[in-house]
Formats: sequence, C-alpha cells, structure tokens
Amino acid sequence: MSFRAIWIDEGSDADRAKLRAHDITEPFYSVRDPRVTLAYLDNVQSEGFDPGIYAAWNWPETGINPPYEGWTKGAAFATWLSKQLARIAPNAPSHFPTVCADIETHSVLFILGFLSQWRKHRAARVTDWTLEGFQGGLFSPIDTLKIAAANVRIIPQLYAGDMRPLAADRVALDLVAHSFPPARIFGFYDAAALPGRWEGYAFTQGRLP
Repeated sequence: MSFRAIWIDEGSDADRAKLRAHDITEPFYSVRDPRVTLAYLDNVQSEGFDPGIYAAWNWPETGINPPYEGWTKGAAFATWLSKQLARIAPNAPSHFPTVCADIETHSVLFILGFLSQWRKHRAARVTDWTLEGFQGGLFSPIDTLKIAAANVRIIPQLYAGDMRPLAADRVALDLVAHSFPPARIFGFYDAAALPGRWEGYAFTQGRLP
C-alpha cells in the first residue's frame, strides 16, 4: 500500500472512517497535544493505523525565538523535539512513532543543524522533514549530500501559504535538479484537494472532505 499520512489537528482524534475512506493509514499527532502519549498511540495502532507525531520549528514551546536562523538554533530544535519524543514514547522502537519535522525556514544552517543534532539524539528514528515548495535553490550539492546522509524523507509542500496549489511535478523536479535523491521525495498535499493517486502527507484532517 502507498505511504499515506495526514496531520490530525491539535485536540482532535483521528476520524477512522474518513481516513479509511481515503486509504490513509498514518495519522500524525502534534507533540504538544497533552493527550498524545504512548498509550494513546498504542490504541491508534491497535485499530490498524501506524501513528506518528509532528512538530514545527517556530512553535513558541520550543523556546527558539525569531529569527529562525543558524546552526545553533536548528540544533536546539532537535534537542527540544527529542525531549518531546522521550516524554511521549520513552524507549519506543525506532519506527514507532515516526517523526515529522516541519522546518520551513530558509536558513540552510538551521536545517543542517537540526539534522546533525537530531541524528546525534536519534540515530535510527524514522524521520520526515517537510519544507516549502520550490526551495531547492537554497541548497548546494554539499548541503544535499549532508541531508541525504541524515536519512530522512523529504516532503515538499504542494501548496502556498494561502493554500493555492503548486504544480506537484515542478516542485519535485526543483528538488531533483538540485541533487536531492528522487526516491526520498514525497508530496505534502492539501487534504481538501487530493489527487486520484498520491503518496505522502495530507494537510490536515480538518480539510479532508
């Protein structure tokens, strides 16, 4: 089955029937939702889903103040996120839960700092990184090698900030043209406008028809 994940809005439970209707198997929950614990995720898994957790680089809870730039701040986000994972799922296996890191800053140093520090904390954790679309030009070939070494799936967003759609093929080709590995690239779609065939993430359950 295709990899199909969706962000569940904070404070909400997964709508099991709706997810199944769209063949979505991986509901992702906010790390700052106090209800999300290992027991909660275990219960979601027991119903046939593969839950994950997500966090954003600019949440006030991280303690990282703007501007969101620089290696040190990226590393600080990695440390904060690792602590949230330890709180939610202590001693859990590396594949459960998967972590989705939303890092939309245009600071390459922040991104590289996050990935480097994250792998120091979580060497084997299955991890996805989502970024804005059409950002390939920010990265040098050396940068993309470092990102590839971090072994994360790369999830470009296929919509603008006002949710206008971006051409999925052009967004992916932009990354490929800047040396990102094609096999690691998946889309982040607007859940309100999912195509007939898709693989990756949908944003969010609240927008899912």
